[in-house]
Amino acid sequence: MHLPIFLDTDPGIDDAVAIAAAIFTPELDLQLMTTVAGNVSVEKTTRNALQLLHFWNVDIPLAQGAAVPLVRAPRDAASVHGESGMAGYNFVEHNRQPLGIPAFLAIRDAL
Repeated sequence: MHLPIFLDTDPGIDDAVAIAAAIFTPELDLQLMTTVAGNVSVEKTTRNALQLLHFWNVDIPLAQGAAVPLVRAPRDAASVHGESGMAGYNFVEHNRQPLGIPAFLAIRDAL
């Protein structure tokens, strides 16, 4: 039996391993990914997530979420993770795009 999951993440280099585990663990069924601002902006985390999905050649819906944290001021950790959040990794160009709806609606629709 596969456990269906959604993954809400701020993909920088630290989250890439967690995303890989969610994708490649046979007991899990990753049905939706959503991105939020975290170590870098939500635009950058969304781009990173799309790059990782393309790199691993998997077709998982991805929706962009919150641009700022809900309960604290935003903090930029580009000094740790690099400007892109994935310093040191150069991905090939691709045409992947996030879903055309915000993350909260994608989650609602997937439930």
